[in-house]
Amino acid sequence: MAQRWSVDRVVAAAPDSASEVAGRRLASPGPWQGVGVDEDLLWGECRGSGRTPYRVSVDTAGPRYKCSCPSRKFPCKHALGLLFLWAQGQVNPDGSVRPPAGAGFAERATGPEAEASGRTPEQLAAARQRAERRADRVTGGLIELDRWLADQIRGGLARAATDPYGWAEPVAARMIDAQASGVANWLRRLPGVIASGPGWPERLLGELAGLHLLARAWARIDELPDDLAATVRARIGFTVPRADVLATEPVRDRWVALGVRDLEEEQVSTRRVWLRGQRTDRWAVVLLFSANGAPWEMPLLPGTALDADLHFYPGRPPLRALLGESHGSAEPVQGWRIGGDDAAGAARAYADALAADPWTRQHPALVTGLVGVEDRRFALVDETGAAVPLTGPEEVLWRLLALAPGVGVTLFGEWSDAGLAPGSIVDGRVRPL
Repeated sequence: MAQRWSVDRVVAAAPDSASEVAGRRLASPGPWQGVGVDEDLLWGECRGSGRTPYRVSVDTAGPRYKCSCPSRKFPCKHALGLLFLWAQGQVNPDGSVRPPAGAGFAERATGPEAEASGRTPEQLAAARQRAERRADRVTGGLIELDRWLADQIRGGLARAATDPYGWAEPVAARMIDAQASGVANWLRRLPGVIASGPGWPERLLGELAGLHLLARAWARIDELPDDLAATVRARIGFTVPRADVLATEPVRDRWVALGVRDLEEEQVSTRRVWLRGQRTDRWAVVLLFSANGAPWEMPLLPGTALDADLHFYPGRPPLRALLGESHGSAEPVQGWRIGGDDAAGAARAYADALAADPWTRQHPALVTGLVGVEDRRFALVDETGAAVPLTGPEEVLWRLLALAPGVGVTLFGEWSDAGLAPGSIVDGRVRPL
């Protein structure tokens, strides 16, 4: 009998976050019938919108996945739902139950290629063709984007203010067609820049310059160093399979969760969980996703630490990571003394991050100083007298002032062009704001 997969391993097999969320929704006995497992072979039938249920099977030794649904994703949400069901202990071995004969159920994988990739040569060739077609679509879309950017500069930015939400929407929709979702999301954030108050034309020009730089970087993607090319692909909207990330060399440390930041979207919201290694002093960020208001699944709560392996995505600077194997349970942080930078040191670290990734918008920082407020403008003043503007919701800033009135404090936060958005106080323990 094969060892049952963990939920984390099923998550790692998902081709993207949307498939993971869809698979979790199917991880209940309700839509399933004829479910069974025998040694390495897992099978079942999942009811869909049609009269005929989808036949699903997984050879967990390969792994190999087979489903009669029309999805081109690999594995599909039905295979993931069956794996989640199994990982949760809801599929029990029964030697009297056999997989139904006929099309739609896989044989056990054999041969070195099946063991290596879980895909047939035909599937691998089809995947390469899909990748080539997508690259062509992205190239065509970004050529059009660059032309549109040039038109905006020639025509002046004032017209953007006459219709902030309709101004860039046609080209954003074109980026969706070109499978450049990251660029589309960037364009749809521009109305917020236009509405940001005095000085918006300068800020909008900076955003358009960033888009132009991204389009030019894609045009020369084959000439870029591997880590920078990975960053460009990520900014455009390409994803790296979780399984590929988890196959990289892990970094083991006792990782402290310093803070979270939520980005609300219409359908899928994103949460950034910032971590710091106590032994390596390395930063990391784990991204979580919630579809349609589903509850967050937090691997670490702010103020706790976990001895665990992290696997880092390609890119520079290498910050985004996946949580791998844990070596114990999360515990509250106690007695952790770590010094913060002054304003100049934090600014240099942000400048280094920008040099590595010109499209970055925030960078983690630990900064030490006194919290003050004047004319409802908050600042952190370091020992040299340099002031760092504090940004974020006023209720968070007033709470910070109440917790650290007139005393030196080390703050964790996200450093950006606007200043420091504080997330927690670090004083031997981590106190989230």
